[in-house]
Amino acid sequence: MNMPDRLRRQDGAAAVEFALIVGVLVMLLFGMLQFGLAFFELQNLRSATREGARLAAVGAPLSDVQAKVGAASLGTIPGTNAAITYSLCPTDPAPADSARISINLQNAALPGRLKDIFSVDIPFIPTIQINATVYGEFRCES
Repeated sequence: MNMPDRLRRQDGAAAVEFALIVGVLVMLLFGMLQFGLAFFELQNLRSATREGARLAAVGAPLSDVQAKVGAASLGTIPGTNAAITYSLCPTDPAPADSARISINLQNAALPGRLKDIFSVDIPFIPTIQINATVYGEFRCES
C-alpha cells in the first residue's frame, strides 16, 4: 500500500522542528541576558565599595567616602543609601585594622531597580534570588 506523494513530502519538517526548539532557545537567551546584567551590576558594586574603602583607608571624611562610593557605582546607588555600611579608620591614636564598606543586597533600603536585577526571573523556572553582601576592605594607613 503506497502513500500518496502529497503525504510523503517533508516540506514543513524544518518549521515544525524549529517551533519545538525555539522556546528552549529563547529561555536560554533571556536567562543568559539576565544573569549577565546581574553579574555586571554585582561587579559594579564591588568596584564602588573598593574605591570607597581605598579612600577611607587614608583617613578621608565620611562625606567624601560616600560621594566616592556613589560616583564609582555609576549612579546605581547613592553613597548615602541605608543599605551601605561604613567602617572607617578612626583618627585617634589607636587606629582600626582596616576600613570596610559593605552593601547588603537583601537590605530593604536597596533601590528597587537593584532588587529587580538581583532577582533573576526566567520563564518556566522558579525565580532565582542572588543573596550576597558586597564589600571592599583596605588596611588603614596612618
